Amino acid sequence: MKINSLYKLLISSYIFSTFSEGIIMPIYAIFVQKIGGNILDASGAMAIFFITEGVFTIIIHRPKWSNSHRATLLIGGWVIWLLGIIAYLFISNMTMLFVTQILTALGNAIADPVFYRELSDHTDRKSEEFEWGLFDGSKVILDGIAALLGGVIASLYGFRPLIFTMIGAATISLLIILYYIRKLRKMGLGEKMINAFN
Repeated sequence: MKINSLYKLLISSYIFSTFSEGIIMPIYAIFVQKIGGNILDASGAMAIFFITEGVFTIIIHRPKWSNSHRATLLIGGWVIWLLGIIAYLFISNMTMLFVTQILTALGNAIADPVFYRELSDHTDRKSEEFEWGLFDGSKVILDGIAALLGGVIASLYGFRPLIFTMIGAATISLLIILYYIRKLRKMGLGEKMINAFN
């Protein structure tokens, strides 16, 4: 079964982004404790993340506007999200943690709906269930690998090397998205994506 090369790029980018976030999730409460927080701070930070992402996803993605700015939203969201990951290096108190959560949530809110639309556009209708299964399955497997690796890195070297690993994976994810847009332009596909990026 031949899989669309654009689909492969999208799924590869998402795998790296999932890995970047997933590597700290299982030990997130310990990270919060290291900067002086407690259980309520950890749960509050996660609540801020999810609520912010949900609210901005609803506000930002209006049918006509969102559809005609797909490249801008995709790349802009990925860049904001990467800045949020980089901001983890500078977290020293709860206020900075909450700001970082808002930043990463905003990046997700901007990019994710466009990403899913692009993924859907490049899924083969004859093998749609398989390709969505491949996407979901890969994401879950990477979550498991990231969880284990994050614990190993943090226990052996501390959180700073862990955050640099997150940044590295997030950067690769963004570079793949940029290459995806470039390939769309070369192939003459996704007119709205290309026009929005020019």
